[in-house]
Amino acid sequence: MSVKMPFDVEGEDSDKAWIVTFADMMTLILVFFILLYTLSESEERAYIEQIAAIKVLDGEGNQISVIDYAASQGRNPEPLKVIEDLLGMNPADSPIDIIIDDTQPAIVSELESMIANTDLAEAVDLIFDGDQINLQIDGRYLFKSARAELKDSARIIFSNLTVLFREHSDYRISIRGHTDDRDINTVRFPSNWELSAVRATSVLRYFIQQGIDPERMTATGYADFIPLVDNETAQNRARNRRVEIVLEKEKDN
Repeated sequence: MSVKMPFDVEGEDSDKAWIVTFADMMTLILVFFILLYTLSESEERAYIEQIAAIKVLDGEGNQISVIDYAASQGRNPEPLKVIEDLLGMNPADSPIDIIIDDTQPAIVSELESMIANTDLAEAVDLIFDGDQINLQIDGRYLFKSARAELKDSARIIFSNLTVLFREHSDYRISIRGHTDDRDINTVRFPSNWELSAVRATSVLRYFIQQGIDPERMTATGYADFIPLVDNETAQNRARNRRVEIVLEKEKDN
């Protein structure tokens, strides 16, 4: 005697097989939209960083962040609102003298942060003019008087810089040695030309030992012929005794 089931179990399972495919498809769609959302957030962060890098000249000629300027004027300092607010202003009514397109390279921001947050603030001055990045390093932290061997404090400075130079391998590195105008005449250094050149070479050699590509670098001695200030005082002479590291981005061929 056979018993008939009210439905075919096997047939029911096959009828619902589409659910698995549907679930897979919905999962893929969910992942796709999560990816789109993540990318949009990344683009927004990059846009905000670019806005934050824009500088303005206030009424007193001081260069400040456009976001800080908006806040000081009682305007909405949110990065995505700042540009909209400024662009909607009548130029005749704007208290801003000049808006500077100063979206500086990432390496400049990283150098500024490194100098501000380490012991380098007193030893290193950073100058960025758009084409060149110039690091002026106080010679008192680098060498003893009339010597060209790196001091321990110099190795700390250059160790920090090495990290950034590795990360930004598309920059050429020009190392320039400078002295004050006091004469030197020793067996090793007959003049300031030799002293400044050997000091620059000592810095170059350090970077090579740390794995920086020698083809990226040059070392030049300028003696006392490009002073920052006159050599009338001991303080000024100390400023002129320096090593400059000039960074320039490789140009595409």
